[in-house]
Amino acid sequence: MKPKPYDEDVREFLATQRGLLVAASADALFNKNLRGTLTRHLSVKDDCVLNAYTLQELQQVIKMYRSRGHRLLVFIERELAGKPTTDIIKYVKQDQPDVLFVVLTTEMEREKLILLHEVGADNIITKPIAPDTLIEKIAFTVKPRGQIGELIDEGKKLLAIGQYQDAEEKARLVLEIKAQSPAGLILQGDALKGQGKIDQALESYKLAEKSAKLFLEPLKKIAALHRETGNTAEEIRLLERLDKLSPLNVDRKIDIGNGYIRLGDTGKAKLVFDEAIKVATREAMESLSRVSREIAQICLDVAPELSERYLRRTLEAKKGFLDRGDIETFNRLGITLRKQGRWEDAITEYRKALKISPVDGNLYYNIAMAHMEGRQLLDAYNFMTKALSLSPDIYKAGEPVCLNIAAIFRRAGKNELAKDYLRKALEFNPDSKKAAAFLREIETQRLEA
Repeated sequence: MKPKPYDEDVREFLATQRGLLVAASADALFNKNLRGTLTRHLSVKDDCVLNAYTLQELQQVIKMYRSRGHRLLVFIERELAGKPTTDIIKYVKQDQPDVLFVVLTTEMEREKLILLHEVGADNIITKPIAPDTLIEKIAFTVKPRGQIGELIDEGKKLLAIGQYQDAEEKARLVLEIKAQSPAGLILQGDALKGQGKIDQALESYKLAEKSAKLFLEPLKKIAALHRETGNTAEEIRLLERLDKLSPLNVDRKIDIGNGYIRLGDTGKAKLVFDEAIKVATREAMESLSRVSREIAQICLDVAPELSERYLRRTLEAKKGFLDRGDIETFNRLGITLRKQGRWEDAITEYRKALKISPVDGNLYYNIAMAHMEGRQLLDAYNFMTKALSLSPDIYKAGEPVCLNIAAIFRRAGKNELAKDYLRKALEFNPDSKKAAAFLREIETQRLEA
């Protein structure tokens, strides 16, 4: 069988470069899929995969295997054992920039993605991920694409060992291939700075910034140069531009406040420091929220009352910081309350969530289900119709959702709509006895009528 694209890049990383994959994750499904992808799709033994379940274990693994000459690609959760991982990514990258990090996450806000890339993440994976996509992500992370990527990679290695003139030559070759390449200009600026040519380095960084307005690295380089040369006002101006592009970076806010302190402007410094505290507090509350939510999920089926307790703690922990990322918590709390027969309380929680995300089809679906459980049939129908108008693909969640939609339409006398969703249920599961029986019942009653 012909090898799929990128397969050989991954095999070459593991074999020729003595590469190892480190799974810093407690997600059993991801860990299983990673090993399965290597063995089934690449025919590679899974002994090239290491596991780390705490930040301390991860640090030990990195130290041990880097000392043995291995290249490491670390798959790391945004939070490991209840602790955010942004700091360890940043610190490892500062000391050992050749350690590669792929952050594992679910859907997240743009600002959080920017922050992850800024602290040193080489790639992002949104779970769940298909085997072919996983292989492609690994390949793009471990091997630069094309001649420019290879030259940039070589130039960075030369910078790391202080061969600045040779690195400048690599940058020149990049710029011959692609004039105004932001990465090439950054490499050139770093090489010139290493040779003490500060003004020329600054010019390269400014050209890089003009070539890529959303590329943060040139602005960071320029700000660092202004700090080194004592131009605090210009340093602050650039840091504030960066803060607008990536507003979740607490360290940068502290640097801005530090700058204002050096200028003697304690009023502005206080405002920035207060904002830094606010962002740091929000991050801590999100961490506590995730721990509470995980405990609640464990308790959901066996002890829904206990699950409710921890879900409420989850929301209480983020009081004042609630956003669209908390909708799933409200959904889970509603399900927990419905398991206790408290459908009206569930609707109360769903309505709170609607204030945060008023056009979330899933929320309207859950409200419809709660009304159905309370035998409020007209309300169930109206809310389900609203859910489908906002999220017409909601049925793609699977057979159970299709059956629930069909049941509500059936109770509302909308038999043709009910039949449509029963057929969709059978597409998901052709052997569904429940969907088939439900469909026969509607057909039989139509014929009898």
